[in-house]
Parts: sequence; structure tokens; C-alpha cells
Amino acid sequence: MMTRDPRGEVCWGTSASYGGRAHVVLMSRTTGLCGLPVDTRYRERPNARTVCPECAIAYVAAVFPTEATAPDLRHEVRLRA
Repeated sequence: MMTRDPRGEVCWGTSASYGGRAHVVLMSRTTGLCGLPVDTRYRERPNARTVCPECAIAYVAAVFPTEATAPDLRHEVRLRA
């Protein structure tokens, strides 16, 4: 996953081998944030394509970092007879 904020450094890309999705691509790279190579780049998102979910998750995680904490999986259960 990415570690720095990519806003302003990204464009959209499409791949001939997986043409149904629009990938988020860093300007200096030839692969989407998901790791798939892109053949064509666009400044605006191609309307006819679905956004790649892996790219979307990587972008949101980079733009809105959070401190992940392990949930407390212990639950107190009281049964009444």
C-alpha cells in the first residue's frame, strides 16, 4: 500500500487486458495502485468504466490514513435461566 498522499499526482488509466475498470495511476508510474499495468492514461475518469476497487481502497487509505487498532473481541455474556 501507498504511504504518502497522492492527491494531485494521480490520473486514470485503462488496461487492454482488463478493460472493464478504470484504474487510479500515479503520474510517474505505468501501473495502477492495484498493481495492474495500464495502457492508456486519462486526466478525467472514463465514464463507461467501473472504478477498480483495489485502486479505490489504496487511494482512500493513502489520503485518509488512520491508526488501526485491534478490536476487543472479548464479550461478556450473561445467561438468565
